Amino acid sequence: MKAYNLLLGLILLVQPGKLQRCREITSRVCDENSSNGASQKGEKGEIGASGKAGPPGSKGSKGELGERGGIGESCALGSLGTEILNKFAELIVPTSCLTSSVYGRQTLRSGEEVFCDGGWTIIQRRNDGSVDFQQTWDQYVSGFGNLDGEFWWGLEKIHQLTNGRGCRLRVDLWDFDDDHRFASYSDFSVEGENDSYRLHVDGYSGTAGNGLTGGHSQNGMGFTAIDRDNDQFGSNCASRFGRGSGGWWFNNCLHASPNAVWGRSEGDWANILWYEWKGKNEALKATTLKLRCD
Repeated sequence: MKAYNLLLGLILLVQPGKLQRCREITSRVCDENSSNGASQKGEKGEIGASGKAGPPGSKGSKGELGERGGIGESCALGSLGTEILNKFAELIVPTSCLTSSVYGRQTLRSGEEVFCDGGWTIIQRRNDGSVDFQQTWDQYVSGFGNLDGEFWWGLEKIHQLTNGRGCRLRVDLWDFDDDHRFASYSDFSVEGENDSYRLHVDGYSGTAGNGLTGGHSQNGMGFTAIDRDNDQFGSNCASRFGRGSGGWWFNNCLHASPNAVWGRSEGDWANILWYEWKGKNEALKATTLKLRCD
């Protein structure tokens, strides 16, 4: 009877006008079924949808141990793969300026920030007087200034970079007429703090004149700052000339003085100097010192 009612409802939705006719047919069919005997078993219906799953049964007993598998294949790349990955990492994050082709500020894999120039590490820059270079020994050891402007990289970092390695130094100089000269040294290294960051430099070539190993050679000199005197002059070369000459590997003072006071004061030995180029005490406008350690 439920099936008839369902059929009746569907017909009502589709064709409401035939409701009465459906009722008559339904009544007649029901009467016929009653007269033929209500106890007669009808045909078996279709299997209904499955009910909800019952609760899980108890855990079965443990099965037998299977056969042992064979030895798998080893990694195809091995140590070669590790080397390739390390080289790839260097291309993304260089270990030093030597592995970087950029010009500009660079963060190395160690987390240290440097300023690279196509494989060279810039360790000093002067160009506008925005940074005071009349600093103490400790400041010259650790470094100061702005990598994007004027700065001194730091004696300890210079020592770590050059210690036991073949390094070259290039000094670029500009005067206030923007004339440019350079001095290059094929051998450059700096000892540690226990030896006053002693300088070893040799192998000059260039156009600016030999300001480091020419007259009053600075090769073999310890570093001098305003509060640490390691030069061979009677008084401290870093603080002798009024406003100060900054820290440097002075011998008998001012044949080379790239860390002196920035400016153009005629007759003032405290300005930035490179005696072998300009002679006497003519001030320079800009300097850049950079290292390449292969």
